[in-house]
Amino acid sequence: MKKLDNTLVIGIGNNTRQDDGLGWVFLDLLEKEGLKTNNLLYKYQLMVEDAELISTYKTVIFIDACKSEIKDGFSFERIYPSKEVSFSTHSVPPNQILNLCETLYTKKPKAYLMKIQGYQWNIEVGLSKQAKTNLKNGFSYFIENHFR
Repeated sequence: MKKLDNTLVIGIGNNTRQDDGLGWVFLDLLEKEGLKTNNLLYKYQLMVEDAELISTYKTVIFIDACKSEIKDGFSFERIYPSKEVSFSTHSVPPNQILNLCETLYTKKPKAYLMKIQGYQWNIEVGLSKQAKTNLKNGFSYFIENHFR
């Protein structure tokens, strides 16, 4: 596997809410592939403080579960800073973190978002069968197209 020098991979989710843990399991798989663990970050949600963290990296890859239907069960796309930033007490989307990074730290890391479709969101540890399939397909795509 290629090294992810100066790249941060952020898995967003909660492994105690079934498929919401997809981002974390994705990071577990990367670690098994031999990725340096200091390049992996497990987060329940993104917060404004993450703008400072990502400002120190050349590339940032966000991995998150989603409830909407996605062709092939996953998507991987380049994302850019949002035009505006609004704050909430819950979480901040990746494109708003990028905006804050650019505005506050004058840094513009290249950023990507991988969404993996989930199906079950109850309080329980473990992914649904369909989510495991989507994870496998998304992970294979990621490795073959970005790190081989």
